[in-house]
This record gives sequence, structure tokens and C-alpha cells, in this order.
Amino acid sequence: FLILCQLQFPLVSKSGYIRRLVSESNDADISVIEISDIPGGSEAFELAAKFCYGINFEISTENIAVLRCVAEFLEMTEDYAVGNLVTRTEAYINEVALKSLSSCVTVLLASESLLPMAEQVKLVSRCIDAIAYLACKDSQSSGINRMEGGIEEGNSLVPQQKPIVDWWAEDLTMLRIDMFQRVLIAMTARGFKQYALGPTLMLYAQKSLRGLEAFGKGR
Repeated sequence: FLILCQLQFPLVSKSGYIRRLVSESNDADISVIEISDIPGGSEAFELAAKFCYGINFEISTENIAVLRCVAEFLEMTEDYAVGNLVTRTEAYINEVALKSLSSCVTVLLASESLLPMAEQVKLVSRCIDAIAYLACKDSQSSGINRMEGGIEEGNSLVPQQKPIVDWWAEDLTMLRIDMFQRVLIAMTARGFKQYALGPTLMLYAQKSLRGLEAFGKGR
């Protein structure tokens, strides 16, 4: 899409990418700049422009992925302005987005449509690692509850036969299969018992098969 010349100055002051486009242009009276392949498209650019112009908008778990990726694409770093968009988005990611499992999943879902930039800024890997950490932490803290209803045999407690589906498993079913697999690998690497992943795998399979069944009926 095109950027009109009237919009350029605030963007040039904070974006290394746009500054370079302007400086490399042979047209001294350049009136428009064409940008292609911007992650998140026009919606992402609009948010970046609002940031440059000081127009208030809410940073949330729903838009933080696209903001972080467009900030990287436009090179909105501290080299061009103090408290620039890369710094602001990184602060939100570290202080808010990665602190809860549901937020991590929301950001990871948004990242699926922002590849490969979301991988480049390590947003995907950080979300996956945080999900694995938080899920394992929750599993450890609720370990005693998992054994409720168990049957005592000798000196050991045998778990009940009905599998317990963790509260966060429903969130994971929304992920793409490759992302879901990476989350499970990360959880296993952090010590999550493979047998304990059974209920989560079953739930994901049920959701996926339901989607495939609906797709088949619609053909």
C-alpha cells in the first residue's frame, strides 16, 4: 500500500525502514511511498502510525503480536526514538502477555498469521516456552488433586481410571497442529509426564476430527 507524503515525517522520525526508503529515493519531491509485505497489513500499519502520532490506543494480548511484528518490520527501535515501539511491545510481552497461559495462547494464535516475522522476533518460541512452563507449574501444584478418588494399593495410590483434562487443555485445542506439537514437545522437555498428556491429546483429536467431519459434510 501507499503512504502519502503528509504522513511521512512522524514515521521517518521513528522508523528506520521508512527513513531508508525516503533517503534512497531519487525523487526529491517524493509524494508517496509504497510498502509491500508488511506483517499484519494495513491494520498493523495503522496502529504503528497511531503510535508515531501519539494517538492513544490500547495494547492488548489480541494485538500485541501484530504490533511487535510491524515494529520489527519498520525498524522502530531505540536507535531512532526513545521508548520506540519495539521497546514498548517487548515490555508488554514480558510483563503481561507471558504471565498467564491463556494470554500466551492468544498471542500464539495471533502469531500463526504473522509468520515468518513472529518466528524472527522469537515471539512464537517464547510463547511456547511460557505455555510449557505455566502448564507444568499448574500440573505440579495440582498434583495432589489429580490423585483424588484414587484407590490405595499397598503403599501406593493408583489414579482413578477416568482421565482428568487440565483446564488449559481447551485453550491448546485452538492451536494449529504444528504449534500444538511444539507445545507438547516443550512440555515434555520441562518434565511433564507423557502419560499425563493423554487427555489433552484426546481432546485435541476430538476437536480436530469434529472439524474434519464438518468439512467433509460441507463438500
